[in-house]
Amino acid sequence: LVAIIMAGVLGIYGLIVAIIIASGITEPSEYGNTYSQFTGWAHLSAGLCCGLTCLAAGGATGVAGEIGIKATGLRAELNHASMTRSMAGVNGHGGVSREVQDEGDAGKLYIGSVTILSFSGAIGLYGFIIALIITSQSSYSCSY
Repeated sequence: LVAIIMAGVLGIYGLIVAIIIASGITEPSEYGNTYSQFTGWAHLSAGLCCGLTCLAAGGATGVAGEIGIKATGLRAELNHASMTRSMAGVNGHGGVSREVQDEGDAGKLYIGSVTILSFSGAIGLYGFIIALIITSQSSYSCSY
């Protein structure tokens, strides 16, 4: 669930940059073009900066999320299996105990996984901040 939410946040970063870039584009007037080449290249670089860093952050989030969830589930399964083996014969029936068992250190593994996901999402945040800095420059009009 955390990886899905973080992927949605990365998409929102791109949406915000696209809205800022679209609001800076002007149409040509009767006296000539008012959208300079400098502004166009700045908008392209801002979009690529945000887009490529969010692509890298999304890939890192996907890999870290998948491995973290698999490891958490495997750890919980192994802890449950070891607890049921050690409890066999204790309940008087010689079978498997039906009581709820502690998951052991699976919670610690989940916290580590969420921490890695947070740092992978920070890559996209840095690209978003750089894109905001690039687009915050005042647009330069064409001079003839």
